[in-house]
Amino acid sequence: MPRKLETHTHWENSDQRLHEEKELPATEAKQGHMGRRVLAVLLVALALTAVVWALVELWGSYEASHTAPVTATENQTTAPKPPVQGNSQP
Repeated sequence: MPRKLETHTHWENSDQRLHEEKELPATEAKQGHMGRRVLAVLLVALALTAVVWALVELWGSYEASHTAPVTATENQTTAPKPPVQGNSQP
């Protein structure tokens, strides 16, 4: 139920004039309302972000699997061989 606007008058010392102020209810003073359109825009933006993220993840894993695969022998470091002990002359 809309309230009646209340009007207040007061004397302003800075300009020596009488000023009139109207008091608005909070809902009428707001610039806009949070409605279904705002919610729809936010949800669509969130969904598009999730789709783009998923595509980037898939592309990244595809690129990682198709670039120069590392074999098991390349990963192993070769340790120095111990000296051969046998029939050596001092």
